[in-house]
Amino acid sequence: MTLQRFIAGPWPWLVPAIGMLALFRAYPMAHQAWLSLTDMRTATIGQARFVGLDNYRFIFTDASFLGSLGFTFTFTVGSVALSFLVGFSLALLLNRPLRGRSVYRTAILTSWVISSLIVGYMWQMLLNESSAGVVNGMLRNLGLPAVAWFSDPSTARISVILVDIWRSSAYIMVFMLGGLQTIPRELVEAAMIDGASAWQRLRHIVLPLLSGLITIALIFTTIATFNVYELIVSLTGGGPGRATMTVGYQMFRTAFGGGEAQGLGLLGRGAAMGMLMFVFTLAFTVLYLRVGFYRRGGRA
Repeated sequence: MTLQRFIAGPWPWLVPAIGMLALFRAYPMAHQAWLSLTDMRTATIGQARFVGLDNYRFIFTDASFLGSLGFTFTFTVGSVALSFLVGFSLALLLNRPLRGRSVYRTAILTSWVISSLIVGYMWQMLLNESSAGVVNGMLRNLGLPAVAWFSDPSTARISVILVDIWRSSAYIMVFMLGGLQTIPRELVEAAMIDGASAWQRLRHIVLPLLSGLITIALIFTTIATFNVYELIVSLTGGGPGRATMTVGYQMFRTAFGGGEAQGLGLLGRGAAMGMLMFVFTLAFTVLYLRVGFYRRGGRA
């Protein structure tokens, strides 16, 4: 009877998916956690020694890692917040009956469809500080001074954030636009008849109805932004100096050689950085769910 209930229930359909998740998610995570407790290097993969929490102790006392962690948090908060504002504003605009809005939607979405690596190289050429730079060339033609987009640390950080906003806001726009089109038109029209302003309709109708979708969009965008790698590699390479070094890029350099790893490939230490990235990402997700879904349901 037990076997018959099992076969008749949902588990036969779930077992393949659970097995795939265990094989491609749980096992790699468990292996990385073990790897972070060893001194494994690319040159001595078969000779790893268990070192306990030494990698984590080193990371939390390493000024270069703490600096990259600080910039990663700044980059994530700034980029996600502004990307949401820009993307949501675009969604509100393109949800209106504008002529040619399908063309506008497609053009804006192109920035998200393009690979992050290509986006970085493209903006590196546009913001090039030499005479070949398109943006600086336009500024000179207008009689304005050229900007040190990548050679000045402060400007380089701002440039990286702006480029990521240019790309991520399209993703937010698609999410919000889909949600806006599910809001019953009757609710909005009734509010307009009652004399509600545009801000009141947004605050009391649109935002409450989209709160769940906003939470999901922010979770996905935060995870992608915090783990950014390709954009930094192609846009600034972590420079000038280490001004735009993110945790994801430092993890790669540490695990596979180069920079402070001196070409040795410190896989164990890189795995420890990856585990910390996972913990921070998980904390972001739990926080968003706590503030978004649970509070919306009156349980927080």
